[in-house]
Amino acid sequence: MTKRIWITRTEPGASRLASKLRESCFDPVTKPVFEILPVHSTKPSQETDLWVFVSGHAVSHVSKRKWDRTKPTIAVGPTTAAQLESMKIHPLVPSRHSSDGIYDLIRSLFAVGLRVTIVAGRDGRKDLGQWLSNDGYLCHEWIVYERKPTKVQIQTSLLDAIIIASGAAISEVRQQFTDTSSVSIPLIVPSPRDAELARSMQFRTVLVATGATDTAIVSTLEHYFSNE
Repeated sequence: MTKRIWITRTEPGASRLASKLRESCFDPVTKPVFEILPVHSTKPSQETDLWVFVSGHAVSHVSKRKWDRTKPTIAVGPTTAAQLESMKIHPLVPSRHSSDGIYDLIRSLFAVGLRVTIVAGRDGRKDLGQWLSNDGYLCHEWIVYERKPTKVQIQTSLLDAIIIASGAAISEVRQQFTDTSSVSIPLIVPSPRDAELARSMQFRTVLVATGATDTAIVSTLEHYFSNE
């Protein structure tokens, strides 16, 4: 029986992942829990030595704005990197596609005191900037987008698994389950930190993908269902 998978990611990533899932004979349900809206903020006035893009949305929302593209750049993962490559920017990519991975990459390559600008969304995690600031880096945020909950409704009893893109999405998904007891539907998350948060919200089966890429997520699903 074909497994029905709820993709909670924002677009256009949701549709890209849905295509990959269909290729592997899954039945994707594309219902993002957030929509992405631009934030018309000004670029930080401070000079920067290093740009850090924590998502593809961050790249999309500065692609037509002015910023010094000659400085070194870090992309959180391959998808974000590909967007920068299309702009003739060749970013560094950490081996772990997460804030932790970016932090380790900066610590290994760049001296303390470096001026770092983190391009991100409003109300995103602040861990990376805090870690770097505590270590002596000079960090600034450039907020270029925000997430708005879509208040999606879905029949959870028809689902076989749920794909999560971020910690913020976990609480939105949990609201679909009115029962306060544990949730048995498998949840696929991109990092151990997100897994910890999901378990704290009573998700009983939490699978940590080897990354946030489509390939990693599909592989995690295939492995899980092949062992049922």
